[in-house]
Amino acid sequence: MGEVLYRKWRPGSLSDLVGQEYVSQTLKQAVLLERFAHAYMFCGPRGTGKTSTARILAKAVNCLNPVEGEPDNSCVICEAINQGRAIDLIEIDAASNRRIADIRDLTEKIHYGPAECKYKVYIIDEVHMLTQEAFNALLKTLEEPPAHAILILATTDIHKVPATIISRCQRFDFRRIPSGFVIDKLRDISKSEGVEVEEGALAVIARKSTGSLRDAENILDQAITSFTQPVKTADIEDMLGIGDEFVSIDLLGLVAKRDMNGSFQKLGEMVAEGIEPYQILNSLVGLSRNLMITKSGAVSGLDLDNSIRDRLLEMADDIDIGNAVSMMKSFSSISLNTVIPPLLSMEIVIAELAVPVEPNVNISHGALNEVSKEVKNVPLSKVNNKGSSNSGRSVETSIPRQAEIKREEGRTTGYDGNRAQVSPVNKHNNGPAAPIPQVREGESGHLDANWNVLLRSLRQTGKRFNLGALLRGCHARDIREDSLILTFLHNSHLERINSELDDVVVKGELKRIVEEVLGKRYDVKAELMASESSPAGKPAAQRSHLVRAAQSLGARIIEEKGITHDE
Repeated sequence: MGEVLYRKWRPGSLSDLVGQEYVSQTLKQAVLLERFAHAYMFCGPRGTGKTSTARILAKAVNCLNPVEGEPDNSCVICEAINQGRAIDLIEIDAASNRRIADIRDLTEKIHYGPAECKYKVYIIDEVHMLTQEAFNALLKTLEEPPAHAILILATTDIHKVPATIISRCQRFDFRRIPSGFVIDKLRDISKSEGVEVEEGALAVIARKSTGSLRDAENILDQAITSFTQPVKTADIEDMLGIGDEFVSIDLLGLVAKRDMNGSFQKLGEMVAEGIEPYQILNSLVGLSRNLMITKSGAVSGLDLDNSIRDRLLEMADDIDIGNAVSMMKSFSSISLNTVIPPLLSMEIVIAELAVPVEPNVNISHGALNEVSKEVKNVPLSKVNNKGSSNSGRSVETSIPRQAEIKREEGRTTGYDGNRAQVSPVNKHNNGPAAPIPQVREGESGHLDANWNVLLRSLRQTGKRFNLGALLRGCHARDIREDSLILTFLHNSHLERINSELDDVVVKGELKRIVEEVLGKRYDVKAELMASESSPAGKPAAQRSHLVRAAQSLGARIIEEKGITHDE
């Protein structure tokens, strides 16, 4: 049976380590000077050489004939370790041996001297998986192990390891391997294996492995088995399910242009071609990140194909950094592990990105038609909507997006900051209507203009409740001096928002986001409408559930009278 590439090409000496020069040089010097630590902590991403380095170090400290700080790989000790039969090298997988009993067994046996080596070496892989009790049992032994023992701990999640453990070890941080080093290593492996692989294919493998040489070697091994030579770039893309990056970048370009129709069509074409939604999403997340970085001017730090880089540069010229960040946040927030179909999740995000960010608009078709009948002398340059008059002619209107039109008992009111003159309709009174309030200006107007931006920015904020959702129930908002006042109709809504504002962290995050959106630091306060806080001040029709029930069945209040004791 053939040996897989990542095992066949596992580094046998410190010089063979790829992309970890600092680690290899430091350990070489330690072997030369015979200044070994009693415990080491190797931490970093998967596939960067932690366990391989631990085995090389075990060989180096026990080698009978070390050469310039390296094991010679020819003495009986080195051969025994290479073949996996050295009894003084004990490897423990903490993911499956994580209990306190397993660590107690180690602490008992570590005091027995080595059988054939100078040092007894324990390698504990994925040490962050140990339980808290197991860590506590390891502490004393880790601090003062026997003179003949060396412990090497390896982990991919150093933040899960207690500080008391880390402080007792000599720590080495393994970094992700740069793509250039990965490509060079894959090229050497391909030549040694007698396999022809296109340079573009090696580049795709390196990018997909995200700095993990083991992942890259596994992908190359699978490609060699799956395809005839030469292995082409398209073969690797098909195998990895990446698809044509140009198709994904076309979709991203349509989203950036806010072309909802074109975006949906392109997304449908990609799915029809057999590309899975999660593959499209992964590609969009990666490309939107690259677009955001390109827009920031840090394009030199991206590992991209030249054609993709050029497309991103063109796209970056047509959008601002805010849109780039919004696209990145929106795509990365999609979770495919829900009951919502993955395709629908992406369509919702694309639709949100395609609609321009603006304040809440609540315009009913009936109210819009009523307003359209009354519009006079509207300049053609201010045409935004169209409505139909009684004569069947098309009447052009200028209604700002900030307009909020409500219809109550046959009367329509609207807010308009332009030249359009709107007369409210009143079926019961032919007299002149009250004047229409103008669009707010100053800080309050700035708040209205950026209200939806604020809501979108608060979607991920909140301890128990989602602040973005809570603020959608806000009846009124205003700026008073240096305070943002949020007014709610119902006491239950006020209690929920206050429960969030009572948390110092949540309130601080809210203030920070408000400052980012509005450009000024405000204190945030929530209050209740006066009528809600004083039920006795309400009209009788609102206080009586019998009256409200009758109204729901179609009844109308003709007249209200107070009841006296004489009656």
